[in-house]
Amino acid sequence: MAAHSHAGHMPSSGKALVISAWLTGIYFVIELAVGLWTGSIAVLSDAFHTLSAVGGVLVAIVAQRIAARPADAQRSFGWYRAEVIGALVNGGFLLGMALLVIWMGVMRLGSPIHLPTGPMLWVAFGGLVTEVISLSLMWRSSRDDLNARGALWHIIQTFVGSLLIIVTAVVIKFTGFLQIDPILGAAFGVVLLWASIGVIREAVHILMEGTPVDTDLDAVIDDLRSQGGVLDVHHVHAWTLTSGKHAFSAHLRHADPADAARILEKAYSRLTRNHDFHMVTLQLETDCLDERHAEDLEFLGKATTVDSDKKATSANPDTHHNAAPKTDEAET
Repeated sequence: MAAHSHAGHMPSSGKALVISAWLTGIYFVIELAVGLWTGSIAVLSDAFHTLSAVGGVLVAIVAQRIAARPADAQRSFGWYRAEVIGALVNGGFLLGMALLVIWMGVMRLGSPIHLPTGPMLWVAFGGLVTEVISLSLMWRSSRDDLNARGALWHIIQTFVGSLLIIVTAVVIKFTGFLQIDPILGAAFGVVLLWASIGVIREAVHILMEGTPVDTDLDAVIDDLRSQGGVLDVHHVHAWTLTSGKHAFSAHLRHADPADAARILEKAYSRLTRNHDFHMVTLQLETDCLDERHAEDLEFLGKATTVDSDKKATSANPDTHHNAAPKTDEAET
């Protein structure tokens, strides 16, 4: 028996991504023109950093549009994972940019170049305006959206880049210390490296069907086991479809076939309300089926049975799903 919950997928970050893409794209054109006009390598370098941010936001927009497509016979879970793939691409993009920035900083540290501070300051202040607007739009939606978070880090990259240009220009103007440019650039490259690894790690965890990081699976299992009429919980799986949408499946063994509807309704309610699962699939059974072909997917083993049955199951593994039923008084 199974129960499912489906809801429309309308990400709140959509408009923020589009507005950010336009703002960042327009600023890139202006910054590139100023860089070509002045011949400033620093401004041109930051312009291409801005271009990378435009690319990152566009990747997030495309992934979000694809993820909004409905499920079909070929993709029964829909296109949700497109957002996760978009985040993975953005994470890889960020990783490449981080390594490039670190390499450029290290290479330039031995032979720093003189930088025209005037154009640098004008370009940096203009960038701060567009980047602050983009950050304010995307910050809230990126908290629970991995795809938007990957794009957000591209905007943060350009924002910090503008700040570094201002700091670099001021230090060079008043002290003449040219090494400040590669030092600050390489330091920020390390921050980008850390951020990119975090985005990649989370995306890979989702693609590998890992348990949602904000889900205490042991607590979920204990909650189901405490329900009246439930003898055993096994073949438990929890995974993420896309950011903020988690799925759950499990087998519940019970004693009385007449209790099936009540057990299913209560278990479904607990899983969706108490544990915030977006989709739930439960298989109810009075006798354990022959599931030896799927033993490699059973991580619980004998841990799902009640304490009084542990000795018996260790002596006879074939009976590891047998346990005494709980009464309604045992429910929480």
